[in-house]
Amino acid sequence: MCSVALLLHGGAQWSQLHSASSAPFRGYVRVVEDPIAKFGGTQVVLEIEGKRYLALAHSVAGRRILASEAGNVMRVGGVRAAMPNTSLLRYASRHIVGTFAVEFVDEQIFPASPLFRSANKTRATMLRASQLMPREDAALFMGLVMGDDRAQPRSMITSFRKSGLSHLTAVSGQNVAFVLTVFGTYINRARTWWRLGLTLFLLGWFVVMTRAEPSVLRAAMMASMSAVAFARGRDLSAQHALAYSVLALFVIDPLLVLSIGMWMSVLATCGLVFVTPKLKQHLRAPRWINEPLATTLGAQLGVLPISLLMFSSAPAISLVTNLLAVPVAGFVMLVGLPLACVCGLLITFIGPAISPLCAVAMLPIQCATRWVWWVAVVGERVSPHGLANALLWVVWGIFLVVLHRSARIHT
Repeated sequence: MCSVALLLHGGAQWSQLHSASSAPFRGYVRVVEDPIAKFGGTQVVLEIEGKRYLALAHSVAGRRILASEAGNVMRVGGVRAAMPNTSLLRYASRHIVGTFAVEFVDEQIFPASPLFRSANKTRATMLRASQLMPREDAALFMGLVMGDDRAQPRSMITSFRKSGLSHLTAVSGQNVAFVLTVFGTYINRARTWWRLGLTLFLLGWFVVMTRAEPSVLRAAMMASMSAVAFARGRDLSAQHALAYSVLALFVIDPLLVLSIGMWMSVLATCGLVFVTPKLKQHLRAPRWINEPLATTLGAQLGVLPISLLMFSSAPAISLVTNLLAVPVAGFVMLVGLPLACVCGLLITFIGPAISPLCAVAMLPIQCATRWVWWVAVVGERVSPHGLANALLWVVWGIFLVVLHRSARIHT
């Protein structure tokens, strides 16, 4: 019965993708995703009469939309059209039903709901602090902390992708864990059910701030289920939390099954949950290398099938780049988030006079961010291709076997 209901729900969601209107529109819309400068104009997802359209605006209209944020409401005019069949599957997981050619945008932008306003103000505060860094470092910092890669140059995105580090700019369980760590000191002082409520609110707020990417939805759902289980005095294993979270998300939104980002996040977590513990047992290397190596290898093996299927590549150099970059990126996420908030608030309330002091405080974060970028650039340059990449995977396999056998001999 549940399977039938899920199929019917999925069918209804899919049918909605074919319900785009082709009539002109003039009225109020809600900004669903943060606008981005693209194709010589501004691209944004707008909610028009309850349906999402991929909009493109140029000239004055484009500049006005670019000044908005997710959750804002504005008055626009333009022409709608159904999404071409060739692009329908690509945008299905985002529930985009058609395109919208923007002709005019009213000057006035209305604020979002209180939840969106607080999230947007936090993003603006952190962005104000990140602007103390060079432009490209600031773009990468925002990507590492909250997954905002809109300002990253194409060369940076390519370097991270080809070096196997693109997951660092997608908000995931690591970001959620760090947020709970930062605020956990205050939340843990509350009583059990108050603590649960505050934890769930914090997770929901963080999802809004990071724009509800599939990876953060999965991570937040797992954290929420673990928090509920803890409040009830029960222990929920990571395996069960992952299974229940994926099932719940697919029940709520069946179209997530078409999201590559969702599958990348789920498979990477599967690698961490199922493969990494076994690797830790069998590698038996010194702890300082066993922990990061098993974690990196487990995640990479988890995403290997979908990487080969969707991108026809799985850079073997990622084992090295992740070992070098992930711990430093973790420092940026854990320390950079609260530090950027504090520096941004100081600049807001005191003014530019405090900026030099904040720039000094942000300098370690800038250096760490630059290190992650350098690792990606070098990784891209030395990454082998084709047969050489496959041979490097074989070399890694031989190395792990030798490491395991040598450990057994010494024991």
